[in-house]
Amino acid sequence: MKSMRIPVIFLCAFIFFSTTHAMAAERSRQIKFGTIPVLQSLPLFVAAEKGFFKEQGLDVEIVLFNSAMEKDIAFTSGQIAGYFGDLMTPAVLAANGAKIKMVATNFNTTSSQRMFAILASPKAEDARPEAVARAGIATGSNAIPEYLIIRLLAAKNIPRKSIKLIDIKSIPIRMQMLLSGQVEGALLPEPLATLAEKKGARTLADDKGYGISATVLAFSTDYLKNDPARVRSFLAAVEKASVYINKNPDEVRGIMNRSCKVPQALQSSFPIPKFPVLTLPDQAQVMDIYRWLREKNIVKTDLSYKDLVADGFIR
Repeated sequence: MKSMRIPVIFLCAFIFFSTTHAMAAERSRQIKFGTIPVLQSLPLFVAAEKGFFKEQGLDVEIVLFNSAMEKDIAFTSGQIAGYFGDLMTPAVLAANGAKIKMVATNFNTTSSQRMFAILASPKAEDARPEAVARAGIATGSNAIPEYLIIRLLAAKNIPRKSIKLIDIKSIPIRMQMLLSGQVEGALLPEPLATLAEKKGARTLADDKGYGISATVLAFSTDYLKNDPARVRSFLAAVEKASVYINKNPDEVRGIMNRSCKVPQALQSSFPIPKFPVLTLPDQAQVMDIYRWLREKNIVKTDLSYKDLVADGFIR
């Protein structure tokens, strides 16, 4: 009987280590994808809640961050495989040596829907765009909101030298200061722009129809190299979610209100965004943002469109 005990022990050990290794491998196959709770990220939450990722054979964890900075730190430290964000941050990260490429645009403004607006305070004495620009517009420094302000006011023939920017990174604080008259103007994203309007703020300019507010899905270049099929499946699930949102807006309102932090006052009335089919990030827009980053000396590295965008992943 003793001669039988050694093989049994080895068999049990083999089963234990095999099972443990399989479980670890399965965990390693999970896609951790980062985002912040904004309207443009709605397809990610819909794909997760409606089972579209699972339909593609994927185990996806949508990792929610309170700020873009937290998300960027998580990406550069390898905690997430990819993330949702604006066009600017991947360029900054890539210029600083991060292995990242954008693979798809999932949202942009149209002639009928905006995402950012420059607003005048309800207490502004002079609400003309040029007057508010001189008095000061609250925004986040060296970020996509600053870029948008410069581009949107340039369209109204207001040059950069005539625009005073006030650095208030916290969007809720920015809105409170706008409504209380502590700043004459501010740039706000939706749905806070609409909420500010309801509280008396006046829109001076918005990004409706300009097509300069794209959001993208980006992945680690190592992940793109090692798991291209899974990235394609991930994007297919996101695209299915976008189509589902467009066809069933009322059914996703609860997901939007909950996951995208829609203010209570707008939860029954704010329009569900419409999402386009996934496309490659527009080269002209990517390079315009890159040149702006170079002009501001935020980016000092020579980068081409191909350094920033990976083709071949959208089905």
